[in-house]
Amino acid sequence: MSRPSFPMTAPANATWRRQFDASRRQAAAWWAERTQRERRLLRIGALVLSLALVWMLGLKPAIDSISQSQQQLPRLRAETAQIDTLILEAQTLQRRQSGRMNASTLPEALQATLRRTGLETSATLNAGSADAGTLEWEVSITDASAARVMDWLASLPQLLHAKIQSVELSRSRIDGRDRPGQVSGRIVLQWPGEAGS
Repeated sequence: MSRPSFPMTAPANATWRRQFDASRRQAAAWWAERTQRERRLLRIGALVLSLALVWMLGLKPAIDSISQSQQQLPRLRAETAQIDTLILEAQTLQRRQSGRMNASTLPEALQATLRRTGLETSATLNAGSADAGTLEWEVSITDASAARVMDWLASLPQLLHAKIQSVELSRSRIDGRDRPGQVSGRIVLQWPGEAGS
């Protein structure tokens, strides 16, 4: 079965070509009647119109979508941190059931709890000693919210079975001034031998 074709007939094609040639001659005659100044102004107007079209159809939507994604990025990062925390808590529950914690996952677990409470940028983890089958980690806190630090400390025994060995915190001072509600210092955490293997 052959497909029907609809070729442009020769008279229709010739009519269309005549109309196009007539329009082109009229435009050329109209352009020839313009003075040099008018031609320059028309060229500038066409350039401005082209730039406006490029801006409205190409650049502005791209800039708007970049701006919108920059506004959404912090929210998406917060949601990612919450998901990471949920994953960590699920892993912690699994470890709690087995009663053991893998020493290699401890830094990641500590980092996740710091991220969940908003202390990730204010805290630094340092591995401590591993005497008599215990693991020790030192957490250095710099100019962090006291409320967040206390929330984090309160959650550690439940989440990671950590024993808080020592806490040395003091009010933060910047340029010789106390910062109310902000603390700096160090916290030493310890895991017993059965949790650190």
